[in-house]
Amino acid sequence: MKSTIFLFIILLFFVSCENLEITPSNRLSDETVFSNPINADMFLCDIYNDLNAGPYTSQGNDLPSGISNDPCENFTDNTCYGPTAGNPSFSLFNSSSYNPANTLFNNQWRHMYRSIRKCNLFIEKVTASTFDEDTKTGLLAQARFLRAYYYKSLIELYGGVPIITKVLRNDVEGEDIFYPRNSYEECVGFIQTECTAAAGDLPQTVSGANLGRATKGAALALKGSMELYAGKWAEAAATNKQIMDMNVYKLFPDYGDLFYAANENNQEVIFDIQFAPEVKRKRINQFWGAVMVQKGAGWGSCCPTQNLIDCYEFKDGLTEAEGSSLFNPDNPYQNRDNRFYESIIYDGSTWRGEKIYTRLGIANNANEINVTNKSGNAGRTGYFIKKLQDSTIYSTNSMLDGTNFIVFRYAEILLNYAEAKNETSGPDQTVYDAVNQVRKRAGQPDLPTGLTKEQMRSKIRNERRVELAFEQKYFFDIIRWKTAEQIFSIPVTGMKISTKNGNLVYEKIPIRTVIFSPSKNYLQPIPQSVMDVNPELVQNPGY
Repeated sequence: MKSTIFLFIILLFFVSCENLEITPSNRLSDETVFSNPINADMFLCDIYNDLNAGPYTSQGNDLPSGISNDPCENFTDNTCYGPTAGNPSFSLFNSSSYNPANTLFNNQWRHMYRSIRKCNLFIEKVTASTFDEDTKTGLLAQARFLRAYYYKSLIELYGGVPIITKVLRNDVEGEDIFYPRNSYEECVGFIQTECTAAAGDLPQTVSGANLGRATKGAALALKGSMELYAGKWAEAAATNKQIMDMNVYKLFPDYGDLFYAANENNQEVIFDIQFAPEVKRKRINQFWGAVMVQKGAGWGSCCPTQNLIDCYEFKDGLTEAEGSSLFNPDNPYQNRDNRFYESIIYDGSTWRGEKIYTRLGIANNANEINVTNKSGNAGRTGYFIKKLQDSTIYSTNSMLDGTNFIVFRYAEILLNYAEAKNETSGPDQTVYDAVNQVRKRAGQPDLPTGLTKEQMRSKIRNERRVELAFEQKYFFDIIRWKTAEQIFSIPVTGMKISTKNGNLVYEKIPIRTVIFSPSKNYLQPIPQSVMDVNPELVQNPGY
């Protein structure tokens, strides 16, 4: 699929040259593109190529947040931006000063509706084509899945948005191209319907050149995720259980290696976004990486906070706050959940064969915690991200990072099911079994029995936060849980490590405060540029 997607531009060139007298050389006519299934499939590959790993930020690089230097995690207490004043997480989010004219995700609306229009055009043309019915069915199912994906990427930020399922042409329809917003409930129902239809027509598995295409599991994962986010608990539990009962997916044995390029498309991956070295690459090794490493230096633009570190249990299944007997204040990084070691670069740990020190007092150490927010690349929390970075890819040669971005994987399905089932009917054995599968891989003991619904809810939320850290899930979790104002009522902290009388002293220090207004900030403002164009739109409350 990687090579197929990126060959689309080459096809544009060659087919255009064959019809110089008919078709402008910089584009293809609809008749040419949809004249046969091969050309049409190339157009579909271009729609796949639009897939976004999180919403597009207002950073100048115009990247989806999942691969940018200011990812969604920076809009939570999971991570903190580096000392770069231009990052929206610093300049806008902290002060709650974002507004329709100056948004956190300014390009998201434009990008998603551009891709939705492509889907609508594809569906219209393929439906009217003379392709054989099996070919039509498969192509249309993929396009409906992709359109639902792009709609979900909108409504999880803005709430209800206009549902447009046809190609709009202002030269023909005039002002009729302006649609009002559908309700959030209508949008959720639309995504459910589209994903159900797509799942019925998509294959259970794909292989070879088709890796990366939508499958039945991907469509159900999208549907189940939307139902979970909408609080449709019984439906979310049923949809995620349907994926579990397919017996197609299982947990990859090694949590850290799960995200390495060498293990792409493994047994846990349900759907991912295709990247490729040189052609379509990521730069998170550079953006997120430790600042001073001999084999590649990073920017430290997204650093784990102490708030997140404190969520990682010790080997007895308890956190420091829960009174773990394994917590040692003189060495707080011993005996942790395995996911801690696979996810976090901490003081004294090894990364790319080198010891990384974030403590104060080591001369010429660019990795030292930046407690004053001085300019330049530096970490502000005392930690760097290890997870999702491939230690075999050096950040100074980020063109080599073509590792796929996982959108849905089986561990999330298990946690989705557990949460939805617990909210529906309490913590029965199936809830325990789903969560404990995830914990077992991490080397953690089973959850204690006899938990109440509220206690299980707390355990599941913490499990999601740890298991899915840095995967662009937590931002949307605290939005749907409506816990953001509680989370940001306390400072975000880092770990300052100093030396006193030859011993290390660990001190949690505040590094960031965030103002969050529950009356408006659970939804993002629709960009003013969009409001100015469409008179039918109504802005979200408070903006």
